[in-house]
Amino acid sequence: MSRACPAVRSVLLLNQLFYPDCAATAPILTDLAEDLARHGAAVTAIAGRWDYRGRERFAKREEHRGVAIRRVSGTNFGRGNLAGRAVDFASFFAMAAVRLFTLPRPDMVLALSTPPLISLLGLAAQRLRGSKFVYWVQDLYPDVAVTLGALGPRSPITKVAARLSNLTLRRADAVVAIGEEMARRLLEKGVEPARLHVIHNWSDGSAISEIPEAENWFLDRHDLRGKFVVEYSGNMGRAHEFGTLFAAAERLKEREDILFLFIGDGVRRGEVEAAAARLPNIKLLPYQRREDLPYSIGAASLCLISLRDGLEGLVVPSKLYGCMAAAKPVAFVGPPRSEVARVVLDTGCGGVFRVGDDADLAALIGRCATDRVAAAAMGERGR
Repeated sequence: MSRACPAVRSVLLLNQLFYPDCAATAPILTDLAEDLARHGAAVTAIAGRWDYRGRERFAKREEHRGVAIRRVSGTNFGRGNLAGRAVDFASFFAMAAVRLFTLPRPDMVLALSTPPLISLLGLAAQRLRGSKFVYWVQDLYPDVAVTLGALGPRSPITKVAARLSNLTLRRADAVVAIGEEMARRLLEKGVEPARLHVIHNWSDGSAISEIPEAENWFLDRHDLRGKFVVEYSGNMGRAHEFGTLFAAAERLKEREDILFLFIGDGVRRGEVEAAAARLPNIKLLPYQRREDLPYSIGAASLCLISLRDGLEGLVVPSKLYGCMAAAKPVAFVGPPRSEVARVVLDTGCGGVFRVGDDADLAALIGRCATDRVAAAAMGERGR
């Protein structure tokens, strides 16, 4: 940071999720914060006190590897219903605004998109305090909510949210898209090409790498040793597609060597629990600690990633990069125009399947379980 932009000495990060949370955008923003601090920037993160699941409450103030974390209180109705979630978002927004304007003026404010429209605070800091404002778009709202049916396309809330979102996109000093398809959508919304930058999400290739099976304690702890582990790890949210994954597991339930492992949490965890109750080849675990991620991802023989149709360019599942760093083959179920599909096909690190294509998905998993040398070669190409 100090080399690329010497005028920026202090950076303030705005996002509801941050260290030590391991869900959604928290790990990747934490990686960036740590690197900025190592390069000499004074970094402060404003985040919420509750973890992604709403079960653990973090301290108000914490120092982490040179990063000052300032957490604000808010409601905790949880992710079970949209109304409660909206109240949680609004309370975080209000408290974060108070904290933003009571902290020393930062040279730059970097805002993500959790909660939706938190970027408005970055715009306010730009206009009222003279800070540079960078909008790092992880999910494109309100488009995501409309596609998922949470908002009507012509509702007053949608229209207001769209105007506010477009305002931040057009007035930010820089806008970062996490994929080419997202960049295309942002250009359509009027973002000037000179201010738009495509920077893919990532995984730390030194923190997550190939772990020999003999050295992976996670396999023993969860009775996975000797299995071909087909793993879905991360958010079990509305944006993800599970029906095709469950149908593939149904087709492979007679293969005693193949186990489907789901790790994580989210509003659709109940669907995974129901599938695990009726299919003996599905196992479910909660989110793992950040320091254990190399071992949980390392336990996979093949990684599953999914996305609902219509969300290409609006959401980019970042779990792809951890799977690639761990040298695991990837099976992606979702729109063929999405960023994940493009990366998987370009690198040759796995297969891409449309929603409902469970027969071909099951066939790939079966082939990889039978020919593990070929599966490992796909993973190496991703790495």
